[in-house]
Amino acid sequence: MDESKAHEITQGFVPLVRAEGDVSLHDAGGMAVIAGGNAAFHDAGCGMFVAGGDVSMSNAGAGQMLVGGTAELSNAAVGGMLTGEASVSESRIGMLLAGKASLEDSTVVLGTQQAAALGVAGGLTVFLLSRLFRRSTAG
Repeated sequence: MDESKAHEITQGFVPLVRAEGDVSLHDAGGMAVIAGGNAAFHDAGCGMFVAGGDVSMSNAGAGQMLVGGTAELSNAAVGGMLTGEASVSESRIGMLLAGKASLEDSTVVLGTQQAAALGVAGGLTVFLLSRLFRRSTAG
């Protein structure tokens, strides 16, 4: 676990990157990336990452993203993303939770409303099942 103001990883794999500043991955990959500032991914991928600032991805992929600023994706694939604002072109996203999103030639499986509805339905189901099992074991 290496910590400094900024990291640039080129042509390699790093299990964990944690930086107070910016992070840049080019032809590289990582399991978890945590950036206090901005993050840039080009021909790269990671399992999950958190960025306090803006994120730009091109020809890249990520499992889960939490972005404090704006996310700009071009020819990218993401499992789930939570951001204030997203600009997405020629990309695929499994679940997108964004205050504002601009999509061009992209696919989003679950948008903000669908993801919220799924969360409510899942929470209600767990609540009802817990009440049901509590009653059946008490009696």
